[in-house]
Amino acid sequence: MDLFNAFYGEGKDFFEERKCGSTAYEIAHQPLMWRALGAYLKEMKPRIDAFMDRVGCLSDVRVILTGAGSSGFVGRAVSGFAAQAMGVHSEAIHTTDIVSAPDMHFPASMADKRTLLISFARSGNSPESVGAVQYARKRLRDLYEIAIVCDGKSKLAIAASESENGLVLVMPEGTNDNGFAMTSSVSTMILAGFAALCHKETDKIADEINVLADHVSGGSPNAMVNAARQCASWGFERAWYLGSGPMSALVQEGALKMMELTNGRVVAGCNSATEFRHGPKTVLNPKTLTVHFISNHPFTEKYDLDLFNELYGQRDGNKAVALQNAANPLQSDLTVPYNAAGYGICADVAAGLQGLIFMQLLSMFTSLALGVPTDNPSPSGLVNRVVQGVTVYPC
Repeated sequence: MDLFNAFYGEGKDFFEERKCGSTAYEIAHQPLMWRALGAYLKEMKPRIDAFMDRVGCLSDVRVILTGAGSSGFVGRAVSGFAAQAMGVHSEAIHTTDIVSAPDMHFPASMADKRTLLISFARSGNSPESVGAVQYARKRLRDLYEIAIVCDGKSKLAIAASESENGLVLVMPEGTNDNGFAMTSSVSTMILAGFAALCHKETDKIADEINVLADHVSGGSPNAMVNAARQCASWGFERAWYLGSGPMSALVQEGALKMMELTNGRVVAGCNSATEFRHGPKTVLNPKTLTVHFISNHPFTEKYDLDLFNELYGQRDGNKAVALQNAANPLQSDLTVPYNAAGYGICADVAAGLQGLIFMQLLSMFTSLALGVPTDNPSPSGLVNRVVQGVTVYPC
């Protein structure tokens, strides 16, 4: 059985006729990309360990995770997951923020602080991606660089490879998504970034990546596919994504995917559970969908559940979806379980990526329901697969 039928219960022609072939394929092939990444991480372990040994103890190093757009959300997610799993402290700063305000992020007072800059990029050719590295090199005197990229021939990859304090990790072929929106690139870079920061556990992480791939690819068709189809049929006009801790980065990505793949016809946004009551709750109306990413972390889960139960009880025609641990089912308009059992260090990451795939699927099926050409949702060129029109000024 081919990948389309195995994952969706629909043939390739169904998606290609609707100009969604690349996006559908790239969502479905993520488990294949993860398995390839697991093998690559084991192969690269000696080089990663040697590089990180040169960097030194991370508790004494300023660690910055950076990227633009979805790649910036990758950095935010990795920062949270590594902190929860291994106590690694890092800062997630978008390249778009670095290039527009370098004095804020690379102040003179930090010029001599040893810094590890980890850059994430699908194309590796966005002006801000290269610009942020150039600014860091100019302002920081003890700089180490890791480029986690989906194109090993990109400007960002070449810049890191030419640095004596640089390391390039190239994601498996196929992660440099042909579709407009980033999908397999996001999930694979999250896993790679997490493994790099937690490099002493590389073998264990690689093994758990394979478990995750089995969980996501199991079932025919995938249960998340059916849930996303159902949800996309509800005809909502607003979609608001709610998550806390590391999941706050993933709900940002979920909201962006919805905006991108529907070409803005569904207005989407995101907040943490505790933030939502402080004004954003006004977005609720009978045409609003809320997607609640209930944390796998027991403490954070309490806050997510409080908000979900509040909003579910106050529904007035609007719908509420719960992404949650399969062991703790909630009453909701739609419950999408993730499986966090059987993992060690990767439990929260595995939960996050299962929810991320549902959000990708929801965006894709909503795009299809609206008749938007999913692989190229902005044919006018208002927005582009690789950002255009950015000038990076000398600093």
